[in-house]
Amino acid sequence: MIVTENSCSFGAGTSWVVVESPSPEVGATHVSVGTSVAWAVTKDNKVWFRRGVNAHNPCGSGWICMVGEMIMINVGPNDQVWAISCEDRMVCFRQGVTSSELSGKTWKAISIPRDGERSHSSASANSTQSAGCFFSGEVQDLSGVMDVDSDTERGSTEAAFGCLTSTSPDLPVDATSNLPSEAPTSRIPKVTSDSFISELVSDREPGKASRDVGSAILLEEEAVAGEGHVPPLFLNQSSGAPDPPWSNVDLEETQIQHGQAAADSSSLSSVATYTLAMEDAYGADERPLWAWVSGGGCSVDSHSPLSWFTCSVNTSSLLQSIQSMSLSQTAAWRKQIFEQLSARSKREMDDFRHYEQAVKQSVWVKKGAMQWWRDWKPHKWVDIHLALEQFSGAEGYKDGILFIYYNYYDEKKYLHAFINEVTTLVPVLNESKHTFAIYTPERTKQRWPIRLAAATELEMHDWLALLSVSCCDSRGVHGPPSKKAIWSTTCKGDVFVSEPSPALEATPYPAPCDQMFWRQVGGHLRLVECNSLGVVWGVGYDHTAWVYTEGYGGGFFQCLASSTDNIYTQTDVKSVYIYENQRWNPVSGYTNRGLPTDRYMWSDASGLHECTKTGTKPPSPQWTWVSDWSVDYSVSGGTDRDGWQYAADFPVSYHGYKTIKDFVRRRRWARKCKLTTTGPWQEIPPIPLSDVTILPCAAQSSVDLFPVWAISNKGDVLCRLGVSTLTPAGSSWLHVGTDQPFKSISIGAASQVWAIARDGSAFHRGLVSPLNPAGDCWYHIPSPAKQKLKQVSVGRTSVYAVDENGNLWYRQGVTPNSPQGSSWEHISNNVRKVSVGPLDQVWIIADKVQGSHSLSCGTVCHRLGVSPMEPKGQSWDYGIGGGWDHITVRANSMEPPHVRLSSPTDSLAAAPHTSLQSARPTPPLDSA
Repeated sequence: MIVTENSCSFGAGTSWVVVESPSPEVGATHVSVGTSVAWAVTKDNKVWFRRGVNAHNPCGSGWICMVGEMIMINVGPNDQVWAISCEDRMVCFRQGVTSSELSGKTWKAISIPRDGERSHSSASANSTQSAGCFFSGEVQDLSGVMDVDSDTERGSTEAAFGCLTSTSPDLPVDATSNLPSEAPTSRIPKVTSDSFISELVSDREPGKASRDVGSAILLEEEAVAGEGHVPPLFLNQSSGAPDPPWSNVDLEETQIQHGQAAADSSSLSSVATYTLAMEDAYGADERPLWAWVSGGGCSVDSHSPLSWFTCSVNTSSLLQSIQSMSLSQTAAWRKQIFEQLSARSKREMDDFRHYEQAVKQSVWVKKGAMQWWRDWKPHKWVDIHLALEQFSGAEGYKDGILFIYYNYYDEKKYLHAFINEVTTLVPVLNESKHTFAIYTPERTKQRWPIRLAAATELEMHDWLALLSVSCCDSRGVHGPPSKKAIWSTTCKGDVFVSEPSPALEATPYPAPCDQMFWRQVGGHLRLVECNSLGVVWGVGYDHTAWVYTEGYGGGFFQCLASSTDNIYTQTDVKSVYIYENQRWNPVSGYTNRGLPTDRYMWSDASGLHECTKTGTKPPSPQWTWVSDWSVDYSVSGGTDRDGWQYAADFPVSYHGYKTIKDFVRRRRWARKCKLTTTGPWQEIPPIPLSDVTILPCAAQSSVDLFPVWAISNKGDVLCRLGVSTLTPAGSSWLHVGTDQPFKSISIGAASQVWAIARDGSAFHRGLVSPLNPAGDCWYHIPSPAKQKLKQVSVGRTSVYAVDENGNLWYRQGVTPNSPQGSSWEHISNNVRKVSVGPLDQVWIIADKVQGSHSLSCGTVCHRLGVSPMEPKGQSWDYGIGGGWDHITVRANSMEPPHVRLSSPTDSLAAAPHTSLQSARPTPPLDSA
C-alpha cells in the first residue's frame, strides 16, 4: 500500500492506496522505496522493479521481474539498490543505476570484512594458508602461549550490515556475563596434522614472547572423565568487563623445552587463531552469512568506479601479510614452490615437446534433415540432409562449409557453400513452411538463393542463429552495428544491417553491391531511419515508433548471439487483406458468378491467387490472429456504405459510387494479426507514426541536438525536440501546421525539409534552422506532369522523389540560394523507394529485377557514378534481393577514397602485365 498526498508539511499523508502485488499467488515480503523507484521481494525470493514511479504517479504503472533471487532489498538516497542474495547470503549492489536507467544492469557481490579481519594485530588466515600450504610435516608436541591484548581494536565498519551467526547449542551468546569466577580450564584441541597450514606472525615484537612466557597458561587437550560439557574459559573475567566479541589468541611455538623433544615441523612459526567470545557459524577462512543490509546513509555516485569489486578483503589481507614477511621467512617456501613448479613443467611439458601434435585444428559438425527447393525444373521441395562443418585454424580464425546432400535418380549428390562467401540469411514469408534463404554473390546475381525449409519453427530459428553466428565469426563481425551502418527491412519485417566499406562509393571502381554482407538484428519494423551519430528510429506495421538501444541480437538470437542488456520485448500488429469480387448480370444483378476469364471471386489484391476467409492464414507461423474478418472502409478511392468499390471491369481504377457503366465491384476484408518478439528497441509513446526522418550529419559532426521529423498516421507533421546521442528518444513533440495531410517527409544535411502530401504534391519548409527547428511556412512544389509523388529523400544537395507509378525523379536547380529547385528530371522507372545519403549517395529498392534464373521483387540497388559534377549518376549496380522493402544509407558519411586515374604516359611506362581493371558492366534498371 502507498500513502497518498504525502509532503514535507504533512508527512503522514491522507489515505492508503492499494498497489497490486507483483505476484498475487505468492505475495510480497519486503518493499523499499527511493526517490523515483520502488523495489519489492516476494516470498519466492524474486526481485521486482516498479516502473513509472514519479511525483505525478507515485503508484507507478507496473511490475517488472528482475534477474536474481534475494531475501531482502534496500534503496539508498539516490536510488542505489542494496540486497542480500538468497543462495549464498552475500551483500549485493545493483550496478548501472542511473537517472535514465533506474532498474540498473546487473547485481554485483561485495566482499565485506569482519572486525577481526581488520585488526592489525593478527594476520589473515587466508594469507597464512596461502603461504604455508606447500609445507608438510607433523607437529608432535605443540604448546603455545595465550596472549590477549587488553586494547583490542575494533573498527566498526559494519554499521550498515548485520552478520548472521549461530551460537553454541550449550552456551548462549548472552551467557558470557554470568560465568562463575572459578571456571575450569577450557578444552582446546591440540594442533597436529600431517599437512599443517601454519599462521605467519611477522609483526610480533622480539621481547614480547619472552616477556609473556613466565605468565603463560599452557593449553592442551585433556579428556575429563565423568564431566559434561565444559564451557569455554574467558581469561579476562577477573577484570569484571567481558571480552570484545572477536578476541584473538595466538599460540606460538615456545623456545623453552618442556621435557619432550619438539619435532622440527617447519622453518616458520606455527600459529592457530581461536575465537573465545562465541563459537562462529563459520571458520576462520569462511565468510559470514549476511541477513540484513541498509544503504539509507550511503550515497553512491553511479559514474565513479567502485573499489569494492576490484579487491576483496581476503586478497587485501593476503597482500598485507605477504608484504610484511621478512626475506628469511619467505625465501624458503618461495624457493620450494618454484622448484616444484619447474619439476612439474619438465615432467609434463618439456619431455614431450618433440612429439607431433595430435590435433592441429578443431572441427565441429552439426547435422540435420530439411527440405530444399530444387534448382532445376520441375521445381519442388525435396528431402535433404544438411551438415555444417566448422573448423578453426592455428591462427584462431573460424570458418566453415555448409553441405546439402540429396538424391538424384538414386544417385547421391551434394552442393556446398563456403560460410565466408555467404552474404545473408533471410527468413522467407511462407504460410505453410518454415523457410529461409541463403545468398552468396553468385546466387545474388542469379536471383536464385538456396531455399531450405525446416520441420518446425524452433528448428529453423536454431539453424538461422547458428549459421548467422558462423558467418559473423568468419568475417570478424561481432557486437552492435557501427554508427555508419546501412539499415534495411524486408517485406516480412525483419531488420538487417551492413557495414559499408570505404570503397563502396569509390569512383570509378566501387565495391560490388552484391558482395555486401548483411546480418539480421532482432526486432520487427516496417521502416528504419538513422544518421551517422548512432541515432536510429524505426516504425512498426502498427505505426508504433521505436528507438534503437545500441544492443544487438534478440529474437531467435537471444540464447546464442545477443547482448545481455538493452534487449526489450517488442510487439507488432498488421492487417491481412482479401478481396471479395462480384460481376453484374441482367438477371440477378451483382453475384459471385463471374466469367471464365475473371479473377477469383475471393482473391488477393492482384486477383491471381485465391484467398478465402477460411483458407487465408497469417503471414507466417510467428503471427497469431487477434480479430475476426471485417469490411475495410479505408480503401483508396472511397467506398459506399457497404464497403463496395465499382469499376467497368477487372482490373481498372475503382471508385466508391455506382454508375451505369460499372459491371464489376469489389470489397476489401481485413483481419488483424499480432507478433511478439524481442530486440534492441524501446517504444516511443504515444503518437503513432507513418514516416520518420533524422537530420544527417557529417562524420566529425559536433552537433549536440538535432531534429527528428515525422508524419503521424493521421497525416500531421511533427518535429521531435531534445534528440541527441545521449537521449536518442528526444523529449517532446512539436506540431507543425499544414493545410492537408502528408504521407512522406525528409530532412537534408543543410536542414532543408521536403514533404509529400497525400494528394501527391511536394512541399518545401522554409527557414528551418537549429534556432528555429520548425521553420516558418510551407512552399508548394508542383509534382511532375501527370504524376503523383509518394516518397521523397533529401541528401546534402540532391533531392530525389518516387511517384506512385514507380518512377524516380531528380530535382534540378537546388542551391542554397534556391532551395526549392527549378524542375523535375526523370532518372529511372521500376523504383519502389529511394534513400539519399549525407554525401548524396543514391540507393533504391527496385520493384522487379530479372536474374539469370528468376525475377526478384524488392532488390537493393546502388547508383554508380554519382559525384558533385554528376549528381544524377550513370548506372545501377544490383545487390541483395528479393523481398527487400526499405533501405536507408543516411548514416554512411565515410568519404570515398580518391582514385588517381593513370595517364597514357603512365600506362606506357608501366609493366606489360599491369593494366587498369574495367568497371563491372551493369545493365540499366529500365531494362529490368
